[in-house]
Amino acid sequence: MKKNFWIFKKNQWFFENEVPFDESEIVIGIKVKRRLYSGKSPYQKIEFFDTFSFGKILVLDGILQTSEKDEFIYHEMLCQIPMFYHPNPQKVLIIGGGDGGALEEVLKHPVKKVWMVEIDEKVIQYCRKYLPSISKKAFKDKRAEIIIGNGKKFIKKYKNFFDLIILDLSDPLGPAKDLISLKFYKDVKRALKEKGVVSIQSGSLTCQPKLVAIIYKRMRKIFPYVKVHRAVIPSYQAGDYSFTVASKLNLDYSLAAKKKLEKRFKKLKINLQYWFPEIHFSSTVLPKHLKEKIEK
Repeated sequence: MKKNFWIFKKNQWFFENEVPFDESEIVIGIKVKRRLYSGKSPYQKIEFFDTFSFGKILVLDGILQTSEKDEFIYHEMLCQIPMFYHPNPQKVLIIGGGDGGALEEVLKHPVKKVWMVEIDEKVIQYCRKYLPSISKKAFKDKRAEIIIGNGKKFIKKYKNFFDLIILDLSDPLGPAKDLISLKFYKDVKRALKEKGVVSIQSGSLTCQPKLVAIIYKRMRKIFPYVKVHRAVIPSYQAGDYSFTVASKLNLDYSLAAKKKLEKRFKKLKINLQYWFPEIHFSSTVLPKHLKEKIEK
């Protein structure tokens, strides 16, 4: 693994390793106040830095995973979009998500139960220590069941069971390298109820358009409705990020669907910082050059 923590005179910098499927040749550098932790689990190298621009950040195998400053954009888009596409999600599965941000977002809704399957227990342990602002009290919620294990194996146990499955995975490297396969996505579909919804963090539109395209096309092979949503997340590979949502439910925009969503959002009274009904639908509008890259 490349060295990614450098000291230039009195200044300390974190430089992100190249992400899988990267086409940009861009190296992201973040000025660091101090390194909080550096160690290894059986699966990956885990680091935490306190930075000037993004507050505390989590880094796995040299790749930034989340930051205090803009994690709310990522987690709200990954979770609130599918939660509002589904009319009444009650049983939710999260695969990955060791920082607890996805769990915290889902638990804002009146769900019955949330299963979170994370392969690396140390990620949860150290995120609770160094990034407690992301999970807040989610890990203590009685509706949450935390499973330390392999999500790929776990999901094979279920058929027609979950209303919603959220794939909050790191880039397809290390523990997550097999979790973008068509075979795995078919297992996801099998575990969902007839009108269930799956939400995937699908990479950077700026740096990883081929990865976005792979995930989109594989979803299209097994689901009739697939939508790519986008959001600007400053700490992620040059900012322009994607979230792919798929279902047998009609995910297309309509005035009736918008009004229904707005009514439900108002009734729930959820406190969000980024997602709101207009963002829900407008975030599916892609510029022509990105649309062509994903669909060609």
